[in-house]
Amino acid sequence: MTTAPSLAVRVPARHPRSSDKERQDYDRYLAERGRYKGEFLREVMDAAGTGPVLEAGSGYGGLGVELLRLGRTELHAVCESEHAAALYEHRLAEAGLRATVHSVPGGVPDPARPPWNTRRFAAVYSANAFAAWPDPAAALRRLARLLLPGGQVLVSDLRRDPDPFILEYSLREMADDTSEAGRYRLRTFLTSLRGAYTLTEARALLTAAGLNDWRAEADGPMTFAIRYGRNP
Repeated sequence: MTTAPSLAVRVPARHPRSSDKERQDYDRYLAERGRYKGEFLREVMDAAGTGPVLEAGSGYGGLGVELLRLGRTELHAVCESEHAAALYEHRLAEAGLRATVHSVPGGVPDPARPPWNTRRFAAVYSANAFAAWPDPAAALRRLARLLLPGGQVLVSDLRRDPDPFILEYSLREMADDTSEAGRYRLRTFLTSLRGAYTLTEARALLTAAGLNDWRAEADGPMTFAIRYGRNP
């Protein structure tokens, strides 16, 4: 599949989060994207079994709330800042759910540092964060080191080479919403799309980093998934 000319070259995204309004707008935007992660989250639950689960990433959007709605599990959620953690805690409280929320700069714990050096998880997942990591390969290695034996890492993100028909439909639908929130959603989605990796780029990144046991695969018309550990 070819890539639209405007998406041919990746332009790393920047989503402003310096004010309360910017943080709340971005939190709502990622929560909206999280509504389409049901199949991915069911895969996470299947991988975890009865073991603890770790969510790594920005923390915005409170994706773990959707995970906990699928079934009760011990969830640890890592957020990139105290601001993101507060929004995550608020979403959990509104839903009447509980998780342990951590604040870690960058959103990816260092498995060699306390308290992470004594914690391991049956499943580690991340969504909507891969393209934002300055060094995705290093982040993936960290996540793998947080696994229990037989555990699995699952990473999901938007891809820059989506199905063109689904993309056109999605853009038209977003453009129809001319409210302030709708304009923000469209603008932020386009910025995210331009900053995403193509599936080919994601696979090349894994190969260049020597991550030969990792698999990058299309995961629907708009996203890809990167998996490590036991076969799903």
